[in-house]
Amino acid sequence: MTESVDKIRLRYLAGLLLLCWRAGPALTAGQLVTTVVGGLLPMGTVWATKLLIDALTAGRTEHVLGPATALVGLGVAVGALPHLVSYLRSECDRRLDLMLQDRLYTQVNRFQGLSRFENPVFLDELRMAAQATGGSMGPVTSGLFDLGRNVITVIGLLSALAALSLPLAALVAVAAVPVLLARLSLEKRRIEMITRQSTTARREIFYASLITDVDAAKEVRLFGLGDFLKGRVLGELRTQQSGERRLDRREALVQAALAALSAGVGGAGLLWAAYSALSGSLTVGDVTAMVAAVAGTQAALIATVEYAAYAGHALMLFAHHERVMALTDDLSPPKEGAALPALRRGIELRDVWFRYDDGHPWMLRGVDLTIPHGTSLALVGLNGAGKSTLIKLLCRFYDPSRGAILWDGVDIRDVPPAELRARMGVLFQDFMNST
Repeated sequence: MTESVDKIRLRYLAGLLLLCWRAGPALTAGQLVTTVVGGLLPMGTVWATKLLIDALTAGRTEHVLGPATALVGLGVAVGALPHLVSYLRSECDRRLDLMLQDRLYTQVNRFQGLSRFENPVFLDELRMAAQATGGSMGPVTSGLFDLGRNVITVIGLLSALAALSLPLAALVAVAAVPVLLARLSLEKRRIEMITRQSTTARREIFYASLITDVDAAKEVRLFGLGDFLKGRVLGELRTQQSGERRLDRREALVQAALAALSAGVGGAGLLWAAYSALSGSLTVGDVTAMVAAVAGTQAALIATVEYAAYAGHALMLFAHHERVMALTDDLSPPKEGAALPALRRGIELRDVWFRYDDGHPWMLRGVDLTIPHGTSLALVGLNGAGKSTLIKLLCRFYDPSRGAILWDGVDIRDVPPAELRARMGVLFQDFMNST
């Protein structure tokens, strides 16, 4: 049975949080503590302000010291806590970044063959996986603590509101539902757009690299390809921007409507509180607390929705990371304990057939060739005849589609590729220039 999307997301979320914990247990615990404290601060501030104003308006000076002292302490905490949170978050992001990059490139280095690096689908996957850095995972790792802090804040402020007016607390909570649904829908569309544009972005980067790459400079100028490649770059860029523009317009309209809804709810609450104070059913402190609680609840709810939406994008990047991590080598594993003997007799190609893909023509057809030890051999042929392909097979960058390559009678597929390549020295015609 196919695993549901929600279960897959939960699995990725659990995997990412486990990596975060391994990157820094003390940092994670510290963020948990600051999350709880930070979530309770707004409710404490609102309630202490109410008590102070009620004491002042009632002339009960003996009741002023407690709330005033509490407000001073809360103010110190509100001022200092963000700096502590920022440090914990940055350090956690740095450590997680090292871990993610180490995992990804360790896995990429395990791919002994070349076939994956010539596969556009894999290259798209790898490009997206490389964006799963510590910073980009913040909406899930540190962002989860921000989400928790805002949830605690919302619960605390709604509790304070409910103590003053249960209907108003219910209205504020219900008004948050369309905000949540709309924001999640917009973020889902954004993730889908990014996924669709992955191939477009890769083509744009490819065409741009041809214009600026020193290896391509001769051909680009010789054949007058500069304007053609520039047109391709701009065309791919326009395609990307067109999708972004449509989504931005939709998001601007939706956000404006949601802002109007929030303002309407807040305004209605303020009017109700003001008339209630005039009738004597609420104190001035109650009105102050209610206004602050409504504003704080709406801000926390909006932030909660945004964190959840950003987390969806971060999980998408982590999903690419995990899919790359789950890939096996594109070459068949060597036999257990097999070793490559010192070359004494020679190398033999026995009925070797090869093509790069099932949809491509055969590059080699039934090649039988023996290269005796201690001899030299030159391969001569037209471009595309398979000379470089044969050398790549000898290096075991690919395995033959049919047949076998023997090293003193040992099939090179039976030994680790690194051991085989340690016996070889190869200079390809498209070598890398390190200057």
